[in-house]
This record gives sequence, C-alpha cells and structure tokens, in this order.
Amino acid sequence: MTLADDPVALVKQANDIVDVIGEYINLTRKGRTYKGLCPFHDDHNPSLDVDPARQRFRCWACGKFGDVITFVQEYERLDFRGALELLARRARIPLPSRSSDNSLKLQLFDIMKWAEEQYHSHLKHAREAERARQYLRQRGIQDKTVDDFVLGFAPPDRDWLVRKARAKGYPLDLLEQLGLVAANREKGSWYDRFRDRVIFPIRDVKGRTVAFGGRILPDSPSANEAPKYYNSTDTPLFSKSEHLFGLDRARDAIHDKGFLAIVEGYTDVLMAHQLGVLHVAATLGTALNSRHLRLLRRYAPRVVLVFDADAGGRRGVDQALELFFSHEIDLHIAYLPEGLDPCDFLLKQGAQAFEQMLQQAEDALDCKLKQVWQPERLTTLEQKRQAVEGILQVLAAAPPLVGQSVALRRELFIGRLAARTGIREEALWSWLADAWRRRTRPSAQKTAAAVSRRPAPRLEKELIALLLVEPDRIAEARQLIQPDDLSHPGLRRVLQELYALYDRGETVTTDSVRTRLADRPALADALLRLEALAQAHPRRGEWWQQVHDAWVERKTRPHRQDIKERLGAVPASGPVPVELLRRLQNLARGKSSVASRRDVQPTSGNDPSSAGPLPDKESADGETG
Repeated sequence: MTLADDPVALVKQANDIVDVIGEYINLTRKGRTYKGLCPFHDDHNPSLDVDPARQRFRCWACGKFGDVITFVQEYERLDFRGALELLARRARIPLPSRSSDNSLKLQLFDIMKWAEEQYHSHLKHAREAERARQYLRQRGIQDKTVDDFVLGFAPPDRDWLVRKARAKGYPLDLLEQLGLVAANREKGSWYDRFRDRVIFPIRDVKGRTVAFGGRILPDSPSANEAPKYYNSTDTPLFSKSEHLFGLDRARDAIHDKGFLAIVEGYTDVLMAHQLGVLHVAATLGTALNSRHLRLLRRYAPRVVLVFDADAGGRRGVDQALELFFSHEIDLHIAYLPEGLDPCDFLLKQGAQAFEQMLQQAEDALDCKLKQVWQPERLTTLEQKRQAVEGILQVLAAAPPLVGQSVALRRELFIGRLAARTGIREEALWSWLADAWRRRTRPSAQKTAAAVSRRPAPRLEKELIALLLVEPDRIAEARQLIQPDDLSHPGLRRVLQELYALYDRGETVTTDSVRTRLADRPALADALLRLEALAQAHPRRGEWWQQVHDAWVERKTRPHRQDIKERLGAVPASGPVPVELLRRLQNLARGKSSVASRRDVQPTSGNDPSSAGPLPDKESADGETG
C-alpha cells in the first residue's frame, strides 16, 4: 500500500511531530530528543519528551503519550478526525469532507479569516475608511503595522457584513455563533455587531483569527453612547479569559528575552512591536488570571506586568500576588510614569527606555511590601496590624496546597515579612492558617470518590497489541477468538473493528482502527501504547505462540471443568466413560475445536492488577497501563 492509499500516514508524514509541537510550546534539543514544558499539567520542570525518530511524545510526569495526532487532539480538544483534518489543512493535503463538530470548527475558522480580510480590505481601500486611517496615523500606527496585524475597519452601515456574508453564501447563524452579527427576532432581520470601529484581530497562539476587538472612532455619532472598546463575546473559538492579544507574534521574542510583558491595550502592543519591542502582549479587558498563566507558562518563565502609577495599578499588584502564590511562574511589576500609558511612553521616550523599565521591574513581593509597609506612615499599632493583615490576606487568597516551588516562595516571603515588620514567623503562619480555615468550606474538605475504571486483563491487551503490529495473524486469531470472548468492553470494540477492517479487505493499521473510534478518543489513544508495547518486543513470534496457547487454555478451561465434574459423578462401579476421557485428553492437548463453540462465557484468567486500566462504557478517559 502506498502513502496515497493511506491518508492518515500521509498526513503524519507531512507533519513532523517536532515542528507541530514546537508551534504550541517552546522545545529545546537535548541529545536525540526535544524537551519542553508539558501543556497538559502544571509543569515547571520540562517533562515533555518529543522523539523525532519515533515521532512520539511522552510526558514523564503526567503520563501523556502519543503521536502528532494525539497531541493536537489533546491540545485543541478535538477528536481523532478533527485533529487529522487540522493537520491535513496545515500540510495542504485534501481529505474527504465530513459533517461533524470538528468540521464545524474548521468552518468557523474559515469565516473568521474571511471576515478579517473584509475588514482589512475596507480599511485599506474604502473612501469612508479615511477617518479610521486618520485615527491610526494620529496614534502613531504605521502602515506596515496595520498590515502586519491585519487591522481593519467596520463601517457604520447596519448590515454591511451581513450582506457580504449572504453574497458569499455563509450561513448567518454561524456568524452569530462567532459574535459577528446578531438577529432581531421581532423584525426578522440581521445586523452587524461591529459598526464604525477600527478592528483589531485577536489570534490564538498558532496565529489563527478567533475574535475581534473594535475601537469606536472618536467622531462617531455613537461615540458618547456606545462603549469605547467592544470585544467579541465568548464563542466556540474564543474566550477572553484564555487569549492574549499579540501573543502569537511575541512567542519567538519571549524565548530570546526570557520573559513576556503584559500591557492593557491594543495600541500599546502595536506600538511596542512597531518599535521592535516584540515580547509584549495584552489582556482583553480582563485582569490577568489563572487561565492566562496556564497558557503563559508554556512560553515564558517570567511575566512582567506593566501598570499605571495609580490606585488601579496597586490593585493590580494584589491580584498579581494571588496568582504568584498559586502558580509556578515568576511575576514582576513595572510602573509607568504618572499620566502615561505604554503607547504614550513608547512614543515619547522610545523603545530603549521602555526596555530598560521592563528590565528594572521589581519582584511582585517587594512591590507589595513597599506599598503597604512604610514605617514612617504607620504611627500606631493598629495601623501596623492592618498593614500586615492586608499583606497576609493576599497570601490567604491563594490555596494552602500548592507545588513545592510555590510553597518555598511563600516560606521565603513569610521570612522576609517577619524580618521587615519584627513579627515572629510563627504568629504570621498562625494568622495565615486561620484565614485558610475560614475560607475553606466543609464540603471542599471531603475527598471526591475516585472514578472506577475496569482494568484490562493482560492477555486481552497482549492479543490486541500483537494484532495491531502483525495484522496478518487476524485470520488465525479469528478461528479461535470472538469479540464476545473479551471481558473488557473497550478491547472488545477494538477487536470488532480489527475484524471489520479485515473482512472488508482494507489495510489494517493502528491508525485505521483509530479513525473508527471517533466516539472513544481515550480508547483510540490507548492503542498507541499497545502498539508500542508490541513493537518493542524482541521475539514476537514466540510471544504470539504464548498468547495463542493462553487463549486456547482460557477457552477450554470451562469445558475441562465441565468434563471433570461429569467424570466425578460417574459411579465407581459403572462403565468407563471412554468418550469423556477422550474429550478431556484432546482438550489437554489443545486439539479441541474450541472456535466452533459459541456458548462459553468469557473469563479473564489473569491478574487484573498486572494490567493498566482501559476506558470502558462508564469511564471513557482511561488508558492502558
């Protein structure tokens, strides 16, 4: 079979696992493999190993394992087919279309890309967009930056994009899902959500447009009524609590600089990048949160938050400290001169001064101590008590159970606070413990019941593993073993699919089976482990014979037990049961035609503790051990 006959193999060959995973996280070569922070758990010591020779990844901490399709499935939250389609599009390989949620997601990406092009073209060429072009020039945004970030303009027309979408043939309900248009149900009409606004495309880390931000033009008739900035609502592609403006363009610079600077506005990011300060991104109308940090930790070991020198900036420090004591990330604070935002600062003082300010950013802990503990202003014991409690309340907002690195950071801070205030460490820890107890609800202290997962008998796992790598043995296996003979529902399904492929004369591979398990993604991923198990065995011929004999023994055991019981019931003075003895002898030699017997109830005959769990009907998230 050629690659052209196997689209899965063709897509995998065209998408090197190091290149693909490297688009999501930073990878560093270590010998024959590449290392990176695992995006599937709170990893602070690179645990993800990517092997270019085997085209596999493995996290040695959380156990995630698989190929390039598995990684995209996990990261993008797609099923097998959806990940395959995404990778096929990346490699420009056509695949037969299908109707599914993942195909819908790809269609939504297409619509967002189309809408971005419409807005951008209108900004660049429409006469009515001169107001928008003038606004950007006044803000110091150059044409190259407009093109680099694909900025656009939404005209004031009520249904400008609606009409274009209809002419293109896009369903308006899909544009509604994406927050581009809305319906007036009473009038039976549609209207654009973005009107008379400069458009800022918001992209995910892979550079795909997932949302838009819109800034109302200052001379718009709606300027006094409508919000100055309007962002897309949360959609199937976008959550403002998970995305950052400009992060896709900042990733490479983060790797070079060692940190990411977070600002608050679109134009702040545009100006920074325009002047060559590329390691800058912005939140989208929300404060930096835990979901942002889980994203950022894949790319940046340190984050510098750029704040105004006002009360809002001081509140931002408190929020930052809560995150600081909950996540394995280093947070620093940089304060702007009073009255300037980052865009103004960059225009007036230049990129070098901005870079210097970022380099001089203070540790978030020191910022808080300097804010609150000012002895010359704390003249009474009550003032000092309130100041200390204000600091401890920030610590108490973070959970008491954290990783080792965060716990060490908290201990160091308590020691620093004790030295600065003269209060014993024991007293500070006691206050903190009381605060945690007050914040913890009784229900949260209960241990959740573990989700039970049925273990897969080792003999059944070994059978499937061998058939995956040596499908020529399927005919022999089928003479002996039927799917109903397997006790594990997940492996029973796999065997059914193997036999179905064989019956149709199709090529049997692990990937061809995975494509038939779209409704069981965890089970599909588990097949990769079984495949690896068999591929690593040095003497598969001998192993197959052992597995085959074990199945013969397993299938004949009930018959032998039945015959022994019948022999035991024969009176000693009665005739010799020759036929029963002959059958028992044949069974002992493994010569009985057990494959023709369909009335045998399956039994595991194995120690379940020796085999890892596989997903069954009740638990679809398990995997092989």
